[in-house]
Amino acid sequence: MGFTPAEIESQLDEIDDRWGEGALADLFYSATADTSGVRAMFGKLQRAIASPTMAKLWWKAFMEIDVRSVLGLVRAPTLVFARPGDRLVPIEAAAALAAAIPEAHFQPLPPGPHSPFDIIADFVPSVVEFVCEKPSERPDERILKAVMFTDIVGSTEQLSATGDAHWRHQLDAHDRAVDWLLAKYGGHRAKHTGDGIFALFDGPTKAVRCALDLVPTLATRGIQIRAGVHVGECERRGEEWSGMAVHTGARVGALAGAGEVVASRTVRDLSAGSGLSFESLGPQRLKGLPEAVEVYRVTT
Repeated sequence: MGFTPAEIESQLDEIDDRWGEGALADLFYSATADTSGVRAMFGKLQRAIASPTMAKLWWKAFMEIDVRSVLGLVRAPTLVFARPGDRLVPIEAAAALAAAIPEAHFQPLPPGPHSPFDIIADFVPSVVEFVCEKPSERPDERILKAVMFTDIVGSTEQLSATGDAHWRHQLDAHDRAVDWLLAKYGGHRAKHTGDGIFALFDGPTKAVRCALDLVPTLATRGIQIRAGVHVGECERRGEEWSGMAVHTGARVGALAGAGEVVASRTVRDLSAGSGLSFESLGPQRLKGLPEAVEVYRVTT
């Protein structure tokens, strides 16, 4: 669907002969190139951006680009526009490009030349709608995340001793503190887990420091927690998160005592140079895992 070698040679000759005077204007503007002032404008733009020699090098490089072998690896949400009548990028080539990219959206535009100045009002709203509606991550995929699990220690006993109304007040205070510290450390609350939370972070150090801050912050409100941190690939299915890393993080957190933050060896290894201190608690057998996991108590 690209240009033939003979066509490319002809284009390079035109750059040699007429760069700075509107060379290749017919490719970019189609019939619009004959409109008064268009070739002169395009020539002025050419003189401002490159010499004829550099323009030829760029054009050769442009014509040698072939990304077909890697299109299937694209994971970002992709929107492909094309115009019937575009002489530089035929609509058939654009459609083939979109078809090769997983879940790409192909949107034809009104017929016309390659340069889209005449249809800005048509495609800008489409771009805005696409960018605002598409998530930055695919809904079903595996993503490397640090997971943090917290749990209120003795919650049942506190509820029994203080009553429902007071306990609701405590939980509200807990949630406000958690939300504030998650925002501070860039965490995302994935789920309430009864009397605790399951949160996700982009890195283990942030997750551990958030947990270490949560312990004293909640203690001042009369709430004792335990926390555990692990890191690994998590499975995202819509708004839900699952997978072995999530399961391991929950099991690691259950090993912590009141006021403690514990973490897996993976967290320790990836937090080298962070200034955190890791005290080994030895290999621990975790329910559902085939092998023991090295667990550490974390302090600053």
